[in-house]
Amino acid sequence: MANAGCYGFSQNGQYYAFCGNDGKLKIYETASGRLKHEYTPNRHLSSPCSVITWISVSLQSMGNVSPLPRKKRRRKSVSEDAEHKLVVAMGATNGKITLYDVAAASVSGMLENGHSATVTAMAWSACSGLITAADDYHIAEWNLQENGIKCKWKSGKAKVTALAILSNGKSLLSAERIIKWWNLTTKQLIRTFTGHANHVSFLHPVKVDDATSYLISSACADNYLSVWALDKHKNDKASLATLAMQDEATSVSTLVTNESQVTVLVTTRSGQAQLFKYQANGHTKPLKASLTVAVASDVNQKESVQQIPIIAGQLTEDEKLLLAYGSYLNLTFEKIVPDFSDKVQCLIRSEKLDAKKSKERKEEAISKVKSAAMEGDVEYLAPGMAVPTTKRNRTSSGSQLLLKDRLENLSLDADANTPGRLPTKGANMAQLLMQGLNSKDKTILATVLFTRNETVIRNTIAKLPVQAITPLLKELTIMLQGKTYASKIAVMWMQALITTHAAHLMSRPDIAETLSPILSFIDAKLILLTAVQRLKGRVSLITGQISQANEEHDKNIMEDSLLIYQDADSSDEGGEDEVDLSSESGDNWEEMSDQDVQDEQDEEDIRSIKSEEKENDDDDDDDDDNNDNDSEGA
Repeated sequence: MANAGCYGFSQNGQYYAFCGNDGKLKIYETASGRLKHEYTPNRHLSSPCSVITWISVSLQSMGNVSPLPRKKRRRKSVSEDAEHKLVVAMGATNGKITLYDVAAASVSGMLENGHSATVTAMAWSACSGLITAADDYHIAEWNLQENGIKCKWKSGKAKVTALAILSNGKSLLSAERIIKWWNLTTKQLIRTFTGHANHVSFLHPVKVDDATSYLISSACADNYLSVWALDKHKNDKASLATLAMQDEATSVSTLVTNESQVTVLVTTRSGQAQLFKYQANGHTKPLKASLTVAVASDVNQKESVQQIPIIAGQLTEDEKLLLAYGSYLNLTFEKIVPDFSDKVQCLIRSEKLDAKKSKERKEEAISKVKSAAMEGDVEYLAPGMAVPTTKRNRTSSGSQLLLKDRLENLSLDADANTPGRLPTKGANMAQLLMQGLNSKDKTILATVLFTRNETVIRNTIAKLPVQAITPLLKELTIMLQGKTYASKIAVMWMQALITTHAAHLMSRPDIAETLSPILSFIDAKLILLTAVQRLKGRVSLITGQISQANEEHDKNIMEDSLLIYQDADSSDEGGEDEVDLSSESGDNWEEMSDQDVQDEQDEEDIRSIKSEEKENDDDDDDDDDNNDNDSEGA
């Protein structure tokens, strides 16, 4: 189920059904590409469609929806009838299921009293009939001939988002985050498959032969498909293989070839189609796409081309690709032959041809519209009829402004250029924003959205109609995935939008799908938050150390010194301090010289005394010698 609404190809690829947010069912014929039916259900705004699927109902069961008298019902099994009609089953938010007959172009039946909440998933099988699941945590098996419930049981504690019936009609697959395999006879679980972190969006069982069957599943915000082995005797916790995609899947189609090879066609949210060829060979590595298909439009033969998004795709029996691309205002169907000579197959389509075909289809559709039905004083217009407009009186006294003045009034600087007027840009911005969203003009959108004035943003969001909320959310999602500056501005717009229109957003049944790209983007950013914070801390630590080192290098060493000693320079002359220092030094030198003189005198006295004592000793020695000589002579 995509954000734009519910859609799907019929089993044979002849028709394509789409039900948008307006609640109108549109059925296209894929061969001609024209709109074949358009049906507006009763209370389509209060109870819009939540899920659709194609079923094939027998003529007898179709007749028994409104039973005629004296008509005996002989068989109750749908598969026993030879002739069948294509019917679109539409599940609504009020729990009812509407059956729309394509051949009769009318409602053939209404299934009620089965669910008390929003129908979330449906599956059809020729053997088992119609099986539905709802937000009341119940699965119901319907009897279309009786317009009643054949069986009903509880699915679990979570909402079932996908259903699939196996080819033998004896077992059922239901999925929340966990895929459950049910036995339809006993309503008992056979086994479970665990591996998806988000709600499963698609389930496709594939029967290769009598002994081999696979299950292909995808979940919201996942860029891969999981392949499981449908074997009761195995309980593998991991999938057999993984098919790697570029983005989340919006549609899945499978086909088994003669070589027992499974071919899978997937369309992604980015608007491309990828083709896989899976052969069970025991490899556990993610399998890449064998072919990627993209559609581009040459804009008036210019150098740049624009991508045309592929909305859905289906594999045909002759192994061709049936693609639906463009927008629902100009939807194009084309069956192409895959070219495996290159990994990417790009289709260039001219806008002029598409516009011409669209105009022819529109004129053909309008020519077949019935005339308006009158009932009392109310006029009901059928789809395609133009609403009559009253002619304006050119001679009225109203203000007739020139085109230049009108453009200035719509410009962003009109209030600023008007003297004596306070700037109130909310109305002008809202008008320009709606114009940019409707025309997809990037210049206008950039002019309006790339503003950082919170007051202007709040005023613009407050005056924005609710019809522009979904297109604005898509533009903001694109901005969030851009550069840092655009992401910051998108966050400001998103905050104002959710705060102002919270009540309307909560009332929408597809709010989860509308905000799922934003939530997945936020989850991806949160995974990197821890690593970024660590890196920020390390960078802050390094830059702090560098700045501190630079400050210490540039710092004057004289600022924080406790003691300063300055040695006098002998070459300097004429300073008062030098005179004082010289005088003090001179006095010191004089004191030191007197002491030295005294010391020298003392030393001389000592030396003189010693010399005298020596002389006396010598004299005594001489006297003794003389005495000795005299004694010897005598």
